[in-house]
Amino acid sequence: MRPGVIALTLLLVLAVVAPYPTFADATTDWTPGPGGILDSTYDGFIDAPASNATVPTGSFSVAGWFFDKTAQGWAGADDVEAWLDTMDGGGRLLTRLTFAQSRPDVAAAEGNPFAAASGFNGMVPANALGVGPQTISVYVHTPGKGWWFKQVNVNASTSAAVAAAPVASTSGAALPVVGIERPKDGEQVLTKSDYDISGFALDRAAAANQTTCGIDHVSVYMGAREQGGQFVGDADLAFSDSTPIGQYGGQFESCGWRLTFHPTQFHANTYLMYAYAHSAVTGKEDSAIRYFAIKEQT
Repeated sequence: MRPGVIALTLLLVLAVVAPYPTFADATTDWTPGPGGILDSTYDGFIDAPASNATVPTGSFSVAGWFFDKTAQGWAGADDVEAWLDTMDGGGRLLTRLTFAQSRPDVAAAEGNPFAAASGFNGMVPANALGVGPQTISVYVHTPGKGWWFKQVNVNASTSAAVAAAPVASTSGAALPVVGIERPKDGEQVLTKSDYDISGFALDRAAAANQTTCGIDHVSVYMGAREQGGQFVGDADLAFSDSTPIGQYGGQFESCGWRLTFHPTQFHANTYLMYAYAHSAVTGKEDSAIRYFAIKEQT
């Protein structure tokens, strides 16, 4: 088969099976912001929220990926932020995003293993947006070429679905910590049997005797919750887990969470799984994202 036909076939397959695109947005390029200089050498995409999506005036997630094709040994970003409107046009900072998150799908699409650390995600706090049309700008800072941004238009609504009822949060307190340990990045989960999703979640301000490490629930979704992602379930808490012990101390030994799900309830495809952890200490919430695949067993 000719190379051009092979490439076209691959693009068509990706368009059918990938619920989140791992290619650069075709309608907008990365635009220079404050200090932005030289040429755009970037690929990236805002996975959530989707263009023209309805988001809640309560908290919602912003996620996606960014990769500088000229970067050597890393993805090329040292800071990522979400803004309402533009940074230098009277806009307002919504939240700083966690970056260098694992995205093996991007590494595969880019043909570069260092693109695996290209993901970003974070939560916009409740009441950060007013009701009605809004423009969210994701700004990425590159060490040598300043700030660059992409935008997505959304509609904020008080009636948009939110998994948890609003809870008063402690101003200035840190977000809870949440991680997904299973499935692993890029893992193929077979449909032959039930599968145990697992991870850990904690609030670093939790008292030493809090058996759930200050977390009152962890909810798992296939796709972003605010974008109509499918609810998988609420995890069971207070499992022993060695990972948070090494990072945060022995008082966080019982921070593990577990949830059994049925892969046969989903189509064979690639997915972004979201785990939302809510703190009983501060009322704040944060999320973790994991890319994996469900494969039908033949």
